[in-house]
Amino acid sequence: MKWLLITLAGILVLYSPTAESCSFRISGGELIRCGMTKIEVMNKIGNPELRDRQSIGVNTGFGRSGKSAEAWSYVVKGDIGGEYYLTVLFSGNKVVEIESQQVRR
Repeated sequence: MKWLLITLAGILVLYSPTAESCSFRISGGELIRCGMTKIEVMNKIGNPELRDRQSIGVNTGFGRSGKSAEAWSYVVKGDIGGEYYLTVLFSGNKVVEIESQQVRR
């Protein structure tokens, strides 16, 4: 239960207006950005090392349902050098958020 609350809090932070930028430039100059489809992301950086599907809320049956998001995680080389942990968050088939952190920082 505690893990679920931490996950949900993380998703809320990702959806917040103060979240990180919505693009990341990988080695070679390719750009991963919001609005890209899952196929476009896979063509640029391949299959993710980890996939996680997360849901917020429940379907009440009265025309309102919960939100679902899928997070893909990678370790990639950044354009400015070094390796980065990269998490790409999808809503439906589109990228809605990108989070990166340099490895060993």
